[in-house]
Amino acid sequence: MAAPPLYFPVEPTPLSMKAGLLKFPSETEPFFLVDDQRSALLAVKRDTRPEVRARRCGNAVETADEARAEAAVLAWMDETAAREAPEVLADVDADVASGRPRWDAYGRALQEDFAILHRGHEGRGRAIVLHVSGPSGWRPEHLVGADFSAIHGPVPGFPGRATDADDRRDAASKSMVASMIDRGPYVRYVWTVSVDAHFDHHPDSGLRARWTPSSAQAEELYFRVERQTTVPFSTDDASLFLIRTFVYPFSRLSDDQREILATALAVMPPEIAAYKGLSDAIAPVVAHLRRPR
Repeated sequence: MAAPPLYFPVEPTPLSMKAGLLKFPSETEPFFLVDDQRSALLAVKRDTRPEVRARRCGNAVETADEARAEAAVLAWMDETAAREAPEVLADVDADVASGRPRWDAYGRALQEDFAILHRGHEGRGRAIVLHVSGPSGWRPEHLVGADFSAIHGPVPGFPGRATDADDRRDAASKSMVASMIDRGPYVRYVWTVSVDAHFDHHPDSGLRARWTPSSAQAEELYFRVERQTTVPFSTDDASLFLIRTFVYPFSRLSDDQREILATALAVMPPEIAAYKGLSDAIAPVVAHLRRPR
């Protein structure tokens, strides 16, 4: 298998947490990426310890409409996996044959994490299925069954965040839900940096290393990118949200990319740095990126 592609969605300007939706290039890029990280990622995603599974996934389907939405999304996943990644479909079918629900089997077979969103009450959007093994510091278990506004409320500057007026937040959330369900597919990229290369940064996993003043002296630091893809199912009032997380060592970045990343970190707004858990990371990471190789 090939190495994963290097995505570098960084600009040397102050970062803003905006939607940033781009048309997904489905003619040239697969929805389901398969590369030489598959074995390592699936080993993490197939952890069967009850306490680990409880914080990673859940199914909140309650109504007939939500069940139809889930079925439509899973049917598309079957068709897409058959075309793009037959090894994924084979793993899913084997898991289902052993009694596992199909949504859970996909969470264990894909390198992507995913959520299924249903339009829900008054178009607010509701996460009816969630399977996230590689969260970047958030808690998936708190968002199973949550609406779109609650999911994104903590994000600084994101449309519909909790500090907005109620009517503005509601309107912004409904607009984004409508975009995900009625238009697309879209892709967006979010990035951060980390001391460690672990996929799972759930607050309770204990795997996310802390930033310290000595981090600048580390032999290696890491650039973390999420490719987030939305697939619309307007007839069924649903959207599939795919998250593929990539963790690249800084040594894979070119000199130009290292300087762009250093500049972007140096001018990152404090509220965004705090949200990403990078308040203590800016100085050591910039020093690390700019030291001679």
